[in-house]
Amino acid sequence: MLKYVAVAAAAMSLCACATVTKGTEDTVTFESTPSGAAVSFNEVTGRINQSGCTTPCTIELNRKYTYSVEFEKEGYETWVQLLEPKLSGDGTAGMAGNILLGGVIGAAVDASTGAMNDLRPNPMVATLVSLEEPIEVEPTEEVAETATDAADEAGS
Repeated sequence: MLKYVAVAAAAMSLCACATVTKGTEDTVTFESTPSGAAVSFNEVTGRINQSGCTTPCTIELNRKYTYSVEFEKEGYETWVQLLEPKLSGDGTAGMAGNILLGGVIGAAVDASTGAMNDLRPNPMVATLVSLEEPIEVEPTEEVAETATDAADEAGS
């Protein structure tokens, strides 16, 4: 009988494997070109508003939620991308351990906390586009003549 109690205790200790081994938070890195962009995070259903950071930066976010991430820097277009929970390899292994060892409760905990996920893309890298107008260069006489000659030939 003691043997069965020990096996049951071992199986119960493995419940919620991913929650125990990975936790519910994921460390995400944000980078931008140029650096110094303000990064803000909004969980898409509006339940969570996370404080932001300035690139390059790293922050911990809950693995369960999808975030709309905005990079803003004066003189550049705002850059927006989704940061989404995706099933990770080690999260899958933890879930498989729950299922194989009878940890139905553990599997439910891992699924509800998002512990089996990783947030992607990680790192999130933004290339910001300048708002400044491109500088127009006046063509030299030689370029203008070549363009006129090409237009005349095309018309003939």
